[in-house]
Amino acid sequence: MGVYDECVDVHHPIRGQYCLSEIKLSPPDGKNYGFNRTENLDDFGNNHAWKTVLGWVDYPDQVQRNSLHLGICIPDSCTATDLQTSLQNELDKVFIPEQFKAVVKVNPLLCTVSGDMYPYNTAYYVTNVIFGLLFLICGASTAFHYIALNRQQKKKEDEREVPNSFFYLFSFIHSLKILLKFDKNNEYNMINGWKAVIMIVILLGHRFMYLVGNPISNPKFIENLYLSGRGLYLTSMNLTDPFFFVTGFLIYSTLVPVYKKTEEMSVLLKLILPIIYRMIRILPAYCAMMAITAHIVPHLGDGPLWPYKTWDEADICKNYWWTNMLFISNLIDTKYECLIASWYISCDVQFFILGVIVVYIYTKNTKSGIGLLTLILGVSIAVPFIITILTKREGIIKILLPFLENTRYSKTFNESYRLSYTRAFPFFMGLTTGITIDKLKENKVKFSQMTVHVGTFTIAVICLWIQFYGVVFYKRDRPYYVIEQALYSTLNHCTWVILFGWIFVCHFTSG
Repeated sequence: MGVYDECVDVHHPIRGQYCLSEIKLSPPDGKNYGFNRTENLDDFGNNHAWKTVLGWVDYPDQVQRNSLHLGICIPDSCTATDLQTSLQNELDKVFIPEQFKAVVKVNPLLCTVSGDMYPYNTAYYVTNVIFGLLFLICGASTAFHYIALNRQQKKKEDEREVPNSFFYLFSFIHSLKILLKFDKNNEYNMINGWKAVIMIVILLGHRFMYLVGNPISNPKFIENLYLSGRGLYLTSMNLTDPFFFVTGFLIYSTLVPVYKKTEEMSVLLKLILPIIYRMIRILPAYCAMMAITAHIVPHLGDGPLWPYKTWDEADICKNYWWTNMLFISNLIDTKYECLIASWYISCDVQFFILGVIVVYIYTKNTKSGIGLLTLILGVSIAVPFIITILTKREGIIKILLPFLENTRYSKTFNESYRLSYTRAFPFFMGLTTGITIDKLKENKVKFSQMTVHVGTFTIAVICLWIQFYGVVFYKRDRPYYVIEQALYSTLNHCTWVILFGWIFVCHFTSG
């Protein structure tokens, strides 16, 4: 990649422009440079140099050695097309006499100069003004809150009052107190702990995926991950399932007492109010992230890959933000999905709407509610199996290099992973767990410590074995067994969920 700053810092007598070109080499017709691959990544058969370059072209778990990304510094008066044409002509002089083919591509987004290249518009200034005003209000509120607290400290102890004002809701002091508030008697503390642990793992996983998807100088480090079969890394794209499970559990726990008490409210209001409340809680932060992505992020940095990585994301959010506002971003093609992770929020809200209906029916007629929930559970566990059988898809979303380089163009991610009807089982299992715990508490059922620990160990071993079984699908040249793939596509959405279901039952009934 060269030294980006050395190029773009040139301003006289010309201005330097950094371009990242892509050069792909193809072998002469009729020549085979393939070799029998072994576990040793340095083994190229008879060690012919061209085998290193051309032997791994079609393997998605290997970095393509025949594809070279070369950083070149040119005057900014030249275009990406100019560079592509001149570089192609020079390489043809060398490779055509040797019967090799070199194809050059230069993406205009990968030609950059120093400074902010993204165009400014009205939306950029409006977004900045809104966030500026918000921070100004928060800063002023915090300052007044701090002054009020200091005044109270100077008063005698019996004359002190807790500063109370609507304005203080914008205070960072007030927010931090709420954030750090801890009630040791709250039985749901365990849920907060689990969610925090899983979120940390998910954040680290996404960060690692992002690093691997960018240019790397030591590809063998990544390639060895596929060879050694690191189960937690290769099979844990379903680690969001516990969050759907917790949402289902909490919907039952919070709505059942409300529906049993409020008889004077109409049925429509009982169903709509929780949904509106949830959307109002989500939308402010959600809209802020879309606005930041669309109008601010492209201006925040520069570099050889900055426009390529951020400009398209900004344009997608400018054009398709409304799909996120309607919580249907998981139902459109990933090429048009604003915020690639927004599929989760869309699924969550869709599940929430269904969950509210199921809980309401359950509170009015227990048998009907359990019957409906059983039916939905059966359908949600059968759908991934049936879809995999009919479409002959993979039963697991493989974290291979093409997927890491551009997630939007992964067929499995687009057609299987994001869709709510393939991810519904964890959520409705959460509802089921809530009902089960309620019934066990009514009957005062408690498990012995032996049952709790032995049961947890046994279920964990079984669930993790099934979870990590997915590593076998990464083996090259492994035959495709449709039943095996279909079973795994169903069971891998049960692994974390069944383990969490057991943990929740033990915790809320036996401590």
